[in-house]
Amino acid sequence: MKPFWTGISGSGLKILAVCSMLTDHIGQIVLKNGIALNASRSLFTDAEFSALLSLIEVCHIVGRIAFPIFCFLLTEGFVHTRRPGIYLRNLMVFAVVSEPLYDLAFAGTLLNAGAQNVLFELSLGLLVLMVLQKSGTSPVLQVAITLAGAVLALMLRLDGGYYGILLIVLFDRFRSRPGLKFPAAVLTMYLCGLDFSPAGFIDPYFLAAASALVWIAAYNGRRGRQIKYFFYAFYPAHLLLLSACASCIVHVLL
Repeated sequence: MKPFWTGISGSGLKILAVCSMLTDHIGQIVLKNGIALNASRSLFTDAEFSALLSLIEVCHIVGRIAFPIFCFLLTEGFVHTRRPGIYLRNLMVFAVVSEPLYDLAFAGTLLNAGAQNVLFELSLGLLVLMVLQKSGTSPVLQVAITLAGAVLALMLRLDGGYYGILLIVLFDRFRSRPGLKFPAAVLTMYLCGLDFSPAGFIDPYFLAAASALVWIAAYNGRRGRQIKYFFYAFYPAHLLLLSACASCIVHVLL
């Protein structure tokens, strides 16, 4: 008899993260940018508009599940790839392709220096891992490289910022030590949330991000379905589609 639960594969984790991200982006691009910021208040009662804002926030909270999973999958990809340079190249190519669509979806223009899409963050995280791999075993040097990557992510305004770089590095450094990996990830999420009160541990955004670790812990080490380029194609495609939906909504409302 086959066991009822054998864990979740890499492709399963990727699909979960994509669904979480899509929920977030529907909330931010369609519901917020498309409806909430353009609809006349006469179209909604106060209760209806309040419900819309609550729905947007729920979508954003659900979306916090995605990023830790993407960071984890990046480290798994780095460990298993025989060509990290090709891996980095693919991420960078799709980051560049996606950037105008990202700017259009979130800022309403094809060029916006205020923020860069998450593929740039993952690219920088991968580059940091590659440098760490070549840097030897000096803890001081490894910390310096990690902090340099985190500062660079912050300066470039990458989606994920210093939080993503720290998470990627600790997932890689503690890959075979779950007793350190998961507490370190929770601590990183808490500290990067910048709410150092006890209430920070029950913040919905923190709890949603931390819940991703449950799925990561269930990872069975298997690749799963062969969907290597699924996320690469899905990322710009969904930004274009949601941006088009928001544009149509704005056209109707105005």
